[in-house]
Amino acid sequence: MAGGGGERRDCLTVGRELRDLSRVTAWVHHWAEREHLPSRVVSNLDLCSTEVVTNIMNHARSDGEQHILLRLGWQGEDVALEVEDEGGEFDPRLVPPPAPVTSIHDARIGGWGIPIVRRFSDGLHYRHQDGRNCLTLLFRAAAQQPP
Repeated sequence: MAGGGGERRDCLTVGRELRDLSRVTAWVHHWAEREHLPSRVVSNLDLCSTEVVTNIMNHARSDGEQHILLRLGWQGEDVALEVEDEGGEFDPRLVPPPAPVTSIHDARIGGWGIPIVRRFSDGLHYRHQDGRNCLTLLFRAAAQQPP
């Protein structure tokens, strides 16, 4: 496995068009292949990047054309995905978990993006700086032994 503290970071900027999601997925997979990431990490990274970008595209308020900046790189032994946008300030860490579903009639549609990101990433950091939301997701890339 590559990584472990390299300074190289790749960047991608997308707009708010849902068709840009395919660019995000292709970019993530290209970077992950080059870095020889385990398939589990690639799957989690792809899922979380798609969820975060989709939420920004669908929910972030912006006065003008919205640009979403993504960066991928290493932070120690972890893969760091940074996502920045100009939408209204939104800290996903403050969103309470959804109520447990006891029946199909109680189940709600939507609202599962943040719980998915919490479940499939290994760390979530947020800051609001210079009018931008800055979200960093961490993914443990070291091979883990099965229990």
